[in-house]
Amino acid sequence: MAPQLTPPEQGPGTIARLSGLDLDDLIAELRSRAGSARTAQDRLGALLDAVVAVTSDLELAAVLRRIVEAACQLVDATYGALGVLGPSGEELVEFVTHGISDAEREAIGALPHGRGLLGMIIASPHPQRVDRIADHRDSYGFPPNHPEMTSFMGAPVRIRDQVFGNLYLTDKRGADGFSADDETILTALAAAAGVAIDNARLYHRSVTQQRWGEATRDLTAALLAGVSEDEVLADAAERVLGLTGAHGALIAQPVGADLVVVASAGSGTAPVGSTLDNAEARAALAAGPSAAEAAPDRVVVPVSVGGHQALGVVVVTGLPPEVGGSPDPLIDFAQRLAVGLTAASSQREQARIDLLEDRDRIARDMHDHVIQRLFATGLSLQSASRLVTEPSARDRIETAVDEVDAVIKDIRHTIFALNRAPDSRSLASEITTICEGAVVSLGFAPSLTMRGNVTEVPEQVAADLLAVVREGLSNAARHARASQVEVVVEVSDTVSVEVRDDGVGVPADVTRSGLDNLARRASSRGGRFALAASGAGGTVLEWAVPLSPGS
Repeated sequence: MAPQLTPPEQGPGTIARLSGLDLDDLIAELRSRAGSARTAQDRLGALLDAVVAVTSDLELAAVLRRIVEAACQLVDATYGALGVLGPSGEELVEFVTHGISDAEREAIGALPHGRGLLGMIIASPHPQRVDRIADHRDSYGFPPNHPEMTSFMGAPVRIRDQVFGNLYLTDKRGADGFSADDETILTALAAAAGVAIDNARLYHRSVTQQRWGEATRDLTAALLAGVSEDEVLADAAERVLGLTGAHGALIAQPVGADLVVVASAGSGTAPVGSTLDNAEARAALAAGPSAAEAAPDRVVVPVSVGGHQALGVVVVTGLPPEVGGSPDPLIDFAQRLAVGLTAASSQREQARIDLLEDRDRIARDMHDHVIQRLFATGLSLQSASRLVTEPSARDRIETAVDEVDAVIKDIRHTIFALNRAPDSRSLASEITTICEGAVVSLGFAPSLTMRGNVTEVPEQVAADLLAVVREGLSNAARHARASQVEVVVEVSDTVSVEVRDDGVGVPADVTRSGLDNLARRASSRGGRFALAASGAGGTVLEWAVPLSPGS
């Protein structure tokens, strides 16, 4: 405020006593104060602009970068940085810089961890100013290729009562050091930065939760739509890898006493099919959801519903620092995945029950109606043959009776197969049982050879394979009049069946309904079927389909 003029009662000589020098000083002081007011107003306006700038974006990386840039502009700093503290609050896990090029950062090497003057603010989270860095007792020095810096100022960035990180500024332009006004400006910006960072983190959390929810929804929908569990779990591992930003993710499930990897994504993880020798994973599998464990760069979470035994474990490695130690999103994801797996298993079990009930109904109908009618027809033909005097006609009737008997046997085999629960016995044992049962119709035991891993044959293909073996042996029994029959089943990239006999061959006028069914089974799976005379005499039946669709 300008000083008051001398009152008039001091006399007419007062004005004379005001020298020219006094008036010059007064005018200079007034001008200085006006300039300071304009400067303060300009800096206040710049601070408000900076606050608007740092709060105008919700992407956390962009917010951090704008905070550092705004701080350097407000206090005329050459270099600036924002160090983000890790979960322990004692070291820096991220360092956003301004004023240093990418090439310079690469030449410097590893980012600072929070020692020296940087550690001073970590240990004592209050604004700090230093005119000469090299002279300070906490100075730690600079690494090779680091720019030389003199003046320093720093302030903590708080989110509510927690320190998120620290703002560091160096080398005030046009001055030997930072002023008290600079410190006030930086403190105000740090407070606004805390609000902006908190908003960005909340936004990031909501977007991340939405993405986790979309992932579990898609995976559950795929399971309920009938997509194979292996395919869904492989997709789940990829989703976890993308959502966490980790280096590797795998899912393992118990198989007997082992914990076997069923899905793997990223680098540094065990391959699919390998046994997971991990004590933490086994503990999580045994203890359920409460066993979820987190390390600085790894999370192990059981795939479990409620307190039930875990269906498997999710192991994530190489987590970014901001994710490490926070397994909550993964726990929720694993529990939702377990719900989907359980629902899909219940759906498959219900479909299996429905299938068995339908098979049981068909088997009863075939037994009560089809077989009884065929049996009655056979008896009628046998009775009629006694009334026929023509030998050739009697032979044809007896042949027809034999055909009816063979059909009845085939239907009984089919009824037995219909009543068999899927997966109740191994495919190899089923093939063996069919060959052993053919002894009755053939009069001798056919030879059986199996090559390759028969357990790799999918259930739908296995059903066709059994039908081919059964029909091939039935044809040999009815038409070949053979003394030897050989069955060869081979599994490689394809599933093939060969039934070879040394008989007289299949008559040209034989009913081909069964053979046509085998041809349709092959063509529907992109395979092939053939029935031809063997070079050494007799007949050979060949049937082959790809092991998996498209192969």
